[in-house]
Amino acid sequence: MPALLEICAFTADAAMVALQAGAHRVELCDSPNLDGISPPESWFHNIPASMHPQLAVMVRPRGGSFCMTDEEINLMEVEIQQVAANNRAGAVVFGLLTPTGEIDVPACRRLLEAASGLQTVFHRAFDIVTDKSRALETLIECGFNRLLCGLPLNELIALKEQASGRICIMPGGGIRSHNIHAYLQAGFTEIHSSARIHDLLPDTNELQKLKEACAV
Repeated sequence: MPALLEICAFTADAAMVALQAGAHRVELCDSPNLDGISPPESWFHNIPASMHPQLAVMVRPRGGSFCMTDEEINLMEVEIQQVAANNRAGAVVFGLLTPTGEIDVPACRRLLEAASGLQTVFHRAFDIVTDKSRALETLIECGFNRLLCGLPLNELIALKEQASGRICIMPGGGIRSHNIHAYLQAGFTEIHSSARIHDLLPDTNELQKLKEACAV
């Protein structure tokens, strides 16, 4: 069964390279050294509006901890509302945790409400939650559409089996053409990769190999 290929892009140019090379979707974020934060508004002007539905936009005001202050949550809410109001993307990507490593349900619900009309993705903050089985049920109850996580394959398979189609489990983190087949054979229908080799731009040869693997 064919799988959807999402490419992580850390510049507007990288997003364009990925989309023009045939990526089905692009996660747009800034600052790979911070594991991804919100991209600047100017980037959207460099990507044709016709491609905006293929974008999933990171909403994260800073690097570091995933435990946000009230002021930071306010900023995230405004950013999501702007994405929705201006049709800048088809999805928003965010993740909020409590100081004890659990899903911050009130904050997530607030941002999910702001994201009405958009697909919603909980990002790799999930990788460090204390009880992943419980956290998965929380995300499903909240209404997230996708979960992006970079856990070992056996843990991802367990999450997919637990989810049973109630939320899309999307593997990400170190997936390249040499190992993507293990994820596809395990039945994952969406795959996340940067397809990067050396710099911030995706390697088009690597992206093509990933795309061909997903098409089988």
